[in-house]
Amino acid sequence: MSNLRISVADDEPDMREFYQRMLTHLGHRVVSCSANGRELVDECLRQLPDLVITDIKMPELDGLHAAEEIGQKFPVPVILVSAYHSPDMVEQANESCVQAFLTKPIKLADLAPTIELACRRFHRSHDLHQEEVELQQARQSRHPLSHAEMEQGAVP
Repeated sequence: MSNLRISVADDEPDMREFYQRMLTHLGHRVVSCSANGRELVDECLRQLPDLVITDIKMPELDGLHAAEEIGQKFPVPVILVSAYHSPDMVEQANESCVQAFLTKPIKLADLAPTIELACRRFHRSHDLHQEEVELQQARQSRHPLSHAEMEQGAVP
């Protein structure tokens, strides 16, 4: 998977530079480099990237909450990055819109497959959600239930 438009966020300038170099090397285009979560949200809503890579611990708004806010307005695959990991953090990321998790220091060899995995998971999840919506719409169009029938648990 190449030629993705990617937004990155990290409060460390060295990490933003690393992403710029490595992602370009992998054939992607970095469309925004943010130093905090609030800036990341604003940039993502302006740039509409194909992928977001964000650190967790950042000023103003942490990466996890920024990813959730972005996902509510513009669904996009997210890779969460941290200098450490804990079971709670992984669980919190799993329950949100995050498709993959990387622990610093990040190696180029880890970045490419993680991007591929995050994008595939996101698109699979999106496709399943679309199928679910279409099935619900098909069921409703075959036999619309009245409010009273729904309260009584009627089955078409």
